[in-house]
Amino acid sequence: MPERYVSGRVCLDLAAEPLDRPEALARFLRAGGLVPPAVPLRALDGRWLAPFRELRDCVAELVSAQIEGRPARPAALELLNALAAASAPPAPRALRTRSGLLVRTLSGEPDCRALLAAVARDAVDLLTDPAARALLRRCEGPGCRRCYLDTSRGRRRRWCSSGSCGNRARVARHRAAHPRPARHRR
Repeated sequence: MPERYVSGRVCLDLAAEPLDRPEALARFLRAGGLVPPAVPLRALDGRWLAPFRELRDCVAELVSAQIEGRPARPAALELLNALAAASAPPAPRALRTRSGLLVRTLSGEPDCRALLAAVARDAVDLLTDPAARALLRRCEGPGCRRCYLDTSRGRRRRWCSSGSCGNRARVARHRAAHPRPARHRR
């Protein structure tokens, strides 16, 4: 299984998701902790993709504008605020399993609008928190546009993922320092 991209915020994770199929959206919602594994998502279908892509693009634009020190389109901020104003997902509950362990569940099945609101609220929290905004970075990997919160010691993190973009950069640096001799054709 490939290394999971870790941004530090669910809204930044959404901004990096392709969201090409309902299954990909379900994985994102579960991996981001928005929907516990045992909670069914029976209503999730292809109709959920367009609003989540719209929020994804909105968050990406607002975060990029913040990093680049420029204003974002007013329409992006309006959309974010409108989505954040929707009702939140059902309340979390602790449920005792047969073995006696407590697991997290929800008091009901969340709908698309409520999950959009949860991600939009995370983006509002991020973009209005000066300390969090100061940690926003863009990956230095060639062609990578992912953003993350740099919580590393010394604030020297350069890549969205050490296992993907970081590894590619290290391999490229090694190859540049140790070029292979050209093979002779016979």
